[in-house]
Amino acid sequence: MSTTSISCAICGGTRTRRLYTKSGYDIARCVRCGLVYANPRAPRDIILGRYSRDYFWNEYLPALGIQDGTFDLKWFDTRYAPLLGLLGPAAGRRLLEVGSGAGFFLKSAERAGWSVTGIELSEEASRFGRERLGLDIRGERAEAASVGAASVDAAVMFDTIEHLFDPRAVLTSVASALVPGGQLLISTPNFRALSRLLLGSPWAVLSPLEHMYYFEEKSLNQLLGASGFVDVTFIRRHESWIPQETMNFVHTHEPYGLRARLAALLGRVGGSPLAHAVQRAGRQDILLCLARRG
Repeated sequence: MSTTSISCAICGGTRTRRLYTKSGYDIARCVRCGLVYANPRAPRDIILGRYSRDYFWNEYLPALGIQDGTFDLKWFDTRYAPLLGLLGPAAGRRLLEVGSGAGFFLKSAERAGWSVTGIELSEEASRFGRERLGLDIRGERAEAASVGAASVDAAVMFDTIEHLFDPRAVLTSVASALVPGGQLLISTPNFRALSRLLLGSPWAVLSPLEHMYYFEEKSLNQLLGASGFVDVTFIRRHESWIPQETMNFVHTHEPYGLRARLAALLGRVGGSPLAHAVQRAGRQDILLCLARRG
């Protein structure tokens, strides 16, 4: 199947060193700056085919605990309150979410007092947000989103940047959409996670047909800086994280393999003390950071 070689999104370099091969495609590290990304990349239509109606109803929603389209907004309010707290007071402020999915975070933000707008590639997800949640979610690709300059006070991107074809272009666009000094809250899988070291290639995050980019604190900081952001702060420990979200050793394509069984045992024995040590070392599964438009 045809592939496309991609230049590094941070430094523009073209030389990479292969780290993994999964599903017939490589995950490689830029020799110049260290960014990890899928290279050569699978065809665009193969990648976009992942965001189907079947995926939305049979994988995405069930992963949120939603069956048959039934949901409890109060449960989502509780789940997302700690993240909203990182953005400060809501009164009179405007929030943009890039990659808003069905819109449950946006709805919680709206219920907390924010004026909200979402951008979502999936037609099924954006329609759900508009029709079932009454939200302003635009069915657009993030790379081509139509958001006015200096039109929002804060922006969020949760588990989105790793899926983008051109993350630098999107971040630059988000910076333009923010008022001067506006905040960006972003989360993405952590390539330095202990989970990857223990689980190896079967770690489910390593999925080049779904995840285009794999960030560490250093590389995400570099990309944000190159896209117009300053004061990047990484949050290694957050009140909403349980031990499994710090070191999810069952998130693997080989759940019955020896590495997965040993990792799961370590997680059970180590519990919260191990999770806290992992967070202090910056080896948690999630990179969570705040940045400010320069």
